[in-house]
Amino acid sequence: MRILIFGEAFLPPAYLPRVRYFMTYFTDKGWDVDLIFESSDNQNQVPDNVTAFVINYYKRKKGVTAKIEWLFKFIVNLFYDYKGRYFYRKSKSFFEGKQYDLVFCSSSFTFPLTTAAKVAKNKNIPLFVDLRDIAEQSPDDNYYIANKPPKYIGNFITNTYKRIQINRRNEILKIANGVTTVSPWHVQTLSKYNPNTHLIYNGFDETKFIPEKIETEQFTISYFGRVYNEHMQNPQLLFNALQNLNKKGIITGENTRVRWFLDESSKSIVQKIAKEYSLDNLNEYHEFIKTNELLTEMNKSSILVVLCNFATRKKYFGIMTTKFFEAVGVNRPVLCMPNNHDNLSEIIKQTNCGLVSSDNSEVETFLLDKFTEWKSIGTTIGTLDESVRMNYSRRKGAEILENLFLNAIIKH
Repeated sequence: MRILIFGEAFLPPAYLPRVRYFMTYFTDKGWDVDLIFESSDNQNQVPDNVTAFVINYYKRKKGVTAKIEWLFKFIVNLFYDYKGRYFYRKSKSFFEGKQYDLVFCSSSFTFPLTTAAKVAKNKNIPLFVDLRDIAEQSPDDNYYIANKPPKYIGNFITNTYKRIQINRRNEILKIANGVTTVSPWHVQTLSKYNPNTHLIYNGFDETKFIPEKIETEQFTISYFGRVYNEHMQNPQLLFNALQNLNKKGIITGENTRVRWFLDESSKSIVQKIAKEYSLDNLNEYHEFIKTNELLTEMNKSSILVVLCNFATRKKYFGIMTTKFFEAVGVNRPVLCMPNNHDNLSEIIKQTNCGLVSSDNSEVETFLLDKFTEWKSIGTTIGTLDESVRMNYSRRKGAEILENLFLNAIIKH
């Protein structure tokens, strides 16, 4: 089998782990995999045995000229899908004359769906679409546009951008041979446009995220990833519980560390909230951690924190961060806050991997229980059954995808 994959730029902190795993899985199976993707500073993230073609979409990287270039391309892309057409034109020399069995496109919004669809149509082969995020899952004020427009026209621009991209996406979904996505809510939403839509959780790489018992000198609470805004991820419940335990003399700066592995934008959001609680002696901030160091730091954690949106905040649906599944992979106790009664909350309850709560006293009790356990044995014990843990591995998802591909190729 030979497949052609279209993807986005490999950007931190995770460098598209879902897509990279799929590519590695298929090359290990003996499939030929070609990849066309947008350039970034992390092109070395392409797996071995994958033949890649890189397209440099933005020529200028910094300064006023870079902003002007971005604005120009943003405007023309709205009018006639400039980026999709540009990618098709630039990648033609790579895929022309080659025979493929299927085109696969993984996207976090819309790009590069239109390019992949055009190639599949011209080559008369199946098109499979993987959507990791969709516009409907969160409010208009979230993070769809790289450079946010001025407030006085921001809503109009964002709504226009969102509407155009959703329409383009839906046209592709209608003609795709199949669709995969990341949560039950996403499946339900996208099935309106393509009934052949299937659930593949983001999952964890079972070859990298392996549970290990590591004793630590301090009770260690860790958060890995981004904080996009305080509506989408907010640590107030954690800080409130820690403040109460600190006032009681149980948790102190000597016995406890709360570690945040973040980018600068996320760090400023967390620090702003943390100031209200006077817990500077507990918090420490780090840059995004390198992939080869992540496993050790997760296994050293007494608790892994997962943040989601407030239950009272509308328009957030089906958001299931990859970091949650990696926490499942290392079988560390998970503390998810708040309980937004969405897919993530349900899966935490079903797996019994930790606590999901919006209640201050419940969060405080959970922290105290895990602190007491750590004090007794120097670590905390994961509560996941092994068969349940492996059910959320990326291998499980790749096997599902393989069967879907083979069925699509046979039926086409």
